[in-house]
Amino acid sequence: MPQNHFKPVFYAYFYVMENTATDYKKLYEQELEAHRVSLLTMSEKEDTISDLRFELDKLRRHIFGSKSEKRGSHVGENQMGLFELGTTRAVQEELSGSVGKEQKPAPKKRAKGTGRMSLPKELRREETVIEPSEPTEGCVRIGEEVTEVLEVVPASFYVRRYIRPKYARPNGEGILIGTLPDRVIEKGIPSESVIAQMTVDKYVYGMPLHRQIDKYGKMGVRIPASSASDWIMGGWYQLRPLWKLLRVIVTLQEYLQVDETPIKVLDRDHKKGIHQGYMWLYHAPVDRLVLFDYRKGRDRSGPVEMLAGFKGIIQTDGYKVYDTLYGNHPDIHLTFCMAHARRYFVDAVKDDEKQANHVLDEMQKLYLLEEKMRSENMGWEERTEARKKYADPVLTGLGQWLEENQYSYRPESPMGKAIAYAHKRWAGLSAYVIHGQMEIDNNLVENAVRPLAVGYA
Repeated sequence: MPQNHFKPVFYAYFYVMENTATDYKKLYEQELEAHRVSLLTMSEKEDTISDLRFELDKLRRHIFGSKSEKRGSHVGENQMGLFELGTTRAVQEELSGSVGKEQKPAPKKRAKGTGRMSLPKELRREETVIEPSEPTEGCVRIGEEVTEVLEVVPASFYVRRYIRPKYARPNGEGILIGTLPDRVIEKGIPSESVIAQMTVDKYVYGMPLHRQIDKYGKMGVRIPASSASDWIMGGWYQLRPLWKLLRVIVTLQEYLQVDETPIKVLDRDHKKGIHQGYMWLYHAPVDRLVLFDYRKGRDRSGPVEMLAGFKGIIQTDGYKVYDTLYGNHPDIHLTFCMAHARRYFVDAVKDDEKQANHVLDEMQKLYLLEEKMRSENMGWEERTEARKKYADPVLTGLGQWLEENQYSYRPESPMGKAIAYAHKRWAGLSAYVIHGQMEIDNNLVENAVRPLAVGYA
């Protein structure tokens, strides 16, 4: 076969090999890119898994752990703290599903020297004299033994009849008749005592109207639901002037704590028959006054209306509405709650135990100072001086630590969130040292929310 016959074949083979090499190069680059994307995806998944584990741990601690925010010693989940001397938390959770109900122990005998509770002296006393069953003729009375027992008279309805005699004036000049006393609901059936009792039962003791109606029905008085609701509203219209006066007094303060809490409200117009409203609270710590204001939403309309014309200091949590309204307000100085910042670092202990505990230990110094000042009944001037002397250096050190570590953690990690929350608000978190009448946190207004939870169940 001639030699030149192989040249076309050779050139064709070389061309194919050359193109094949180029394809491998592209394939290699594609594989590298796919591997890089895979590594990024794995990293994102690991971050997601870490975040989910953190949320799960928070839920477990919420269910099984202590609800107190008091700072204790540094213990891990499987270490025993001062008040966990029997078993570790992990063992407690493992055993919680297997332990049955224990038999109720027999009541302990009262120790010698411990008497019964004393009954209030202002209570009315009804006396019942019990003579011996045997004849007492010829006996000399040498004394008596008195035993007091607490009794209760169940509430009962009765009807008050107002009888107004009518008199004809002489010479046909008209009729004389007495004037009925003012009532909450004109020409209505209920007296002020009934409406007051229903209002107290509903808003103080958390008894919904349908339960009150059921209770009164068993007492022989059947009240339609619509009438009960109208009676409550009639009572509110009478109390409204007092609420307006309270609003004026509270908003004239120079220091307020503001908070809001969700509350479910029956709503016939809502597709689920209920909507979530919000109760806004305006607390004046100096005069210990609390103003409640219900709103259907959590938007800015509530504080805009209630705090119109307010000048002074407002202390809140980190809700963005407050920062939007008052972050750069000329007449309002916005401060924040140290307890909220502390909770973030409590949640972040699992993320970086050493650094989170460092921040918590420093915050604990601030709270120990507050506790000491309360126990010594310091005036606000003394509190101001003590805070400047002892709290200000701690706050300065924490502020520097936050500045140095603000980029040291992944933003979505527990420590990253804790640092970001505190660093952004540090000026407002530290502002309480300015005046001794200010509080380190918003716990007082949060405590004022608690009565609302009585009727949640």
